[in-house]
Amino acid sequence: MQPHIWRLEWDDSLSVGIPDVDKEHQGFILLINGLNQAIADRMDLAEIRERMQLILDDWEKHFAHEEELFRQWHYPDADEHAKKHEQVTQQLHTVMAEFSHASLGYEWISAGLKVKDTLIDHLLIEDMKYRDYFRSMPH
Repeated sequence: MQPHIWRLEWDDSLSVGIPDVDKEHQGFILLINGLNQAIADRMDLAEIRERMQLILDDWEKHFAHEEELFRQWHYPDADEHAKKHEQVTQQLHTVMAEFSHASLGYEWISAGLKVKDTLIDHLLIEDMKYRDYFRSMPH
C-alpha cells in the first residue's frame, strides 16, 4: 500500500506580489515536496539529509534577499522580520541536528514535517505582513 503523500501547491493566495520572491517561494515548495517524496519513498538517510540541507541553504539565501528588499523599501518591521528569520534558521538547524541521529522512519517523517511546518508558517504568517506593506507602496 502506497503511503499518503501530502503536497504543497502554489496558488495566488501565497503570492507576495514580488515576482522574484514569489519564484523563490515556489522553488521552496518544490524542495519541500521533494523532501516529502523522499521520505514517502523511504530513501536512505543520506538522501533525506541532503534534501533537508538544500532547503536550509535555499532559505538562508532567501532570507538574505528579503532583508535586502526591506532595506530598499525602508520597511518599518524589517528588524522584527529579521529576528523571525533568525528564529526560523535556528529551528531548522536544531531539526537538522536532531535528524542527524535519526534512524527510524517515523523520525524522518517527524523531521520533515517540522521543516515543512516551520517554513510554511513563516510564509503564511510573516511574509504576508510585508506583502501587505509592499502592496500599499506607490509603484
